[in-house]
Amino acid sequence: MSFSGDIRNFAKDATEAHNKITRAATLELFGGVVKSTPVGNPDLWQSPAPPGYVGGRARGSWQTAVGTPVEDDIDRIDPSGASALAEIEANTPPGAGQQTYLVSNLPYIYALEEGASSQASPGAMVRKNVARVQRIVKAAIAKFRV
Repeated sequence: MSFSGDIRNFAKDATEAHNKITRAATLELFGGVVKSTPVGNPDLWQSPAPPGYVGGRARGSWQTAVGTPVEDDIDRIDPSGASALAEIEANTPPGAGQQTYLVSNLPYIYALEEGASSQASPGAMVRKNVARVQRIVKAAIAKFRV
């Protein structure tokens, strides 16, 4: 193969690897945030739960969007996080080049991040998982090495 052909192949392979790494890191980061979001457990509360209470609104509140963040709240009860995780998988672009947002517009999501839940320590959703990004990227680079 010619030198220019070698360069074209390298550029193609590098772009494909970059796209795979970007998607893998995004899925891992966003999935980690959803899985780390506490689900209300009335057994741990000082006051009784409202009649018919089902935990999982905070975990279900995470929404994924490309280009611009979602501004509305979603009323999704998702104790397992399966619906939010499926949305992340479906909405995350196949590669780099687009801004992808994970947003929860619940009025109390910041309080949960700051440790308002006895089920999670401060920074237990977003900050903890953002701190993992470097390790996620390094692992993805190793997996999709050009």
